[in-house]
Amino acid sequence: MLRAADTDGSGDINYTEFIAATMGANIYMNEGYLRQAFNMFDKDKSGKIDSEEVVALLQGEEMANIVPQDSIQQAIAEIDQDGDGEIDFEEFMIMMKKAQEISMGM
Repeated sequence: MLRAADTDGSGDINYTEFIAATMGANIYMNEGYLRQAFNMFDKDKSGKIDSEEVVALLQGEEMANIVPQDSIQQAIAEIDQDGDGEIDFEEFMIMMKKAQEISMGM
């Protein structure tokens, strides 16, 4: 199951691969659902997700010490289209669309 989720063959499952593997495209591509998911990360309601917010969510009680800080920084850099170090909702939607394409083998 983990090998199937590793769509780029890197040996690691990145955030996009995890989302693609765990959610059906018809669910996560709904804009209302995407907004709710985005808002879960955007704790300070700034309209952008920064690395501290990702760390807080991914290294919370249930995920403690599972996701290394450098992996989080790398994931943000992959998603951050405008290079400001944060993920806005548009970038989040682009990431989710890519996850859908990966999951569908496009």
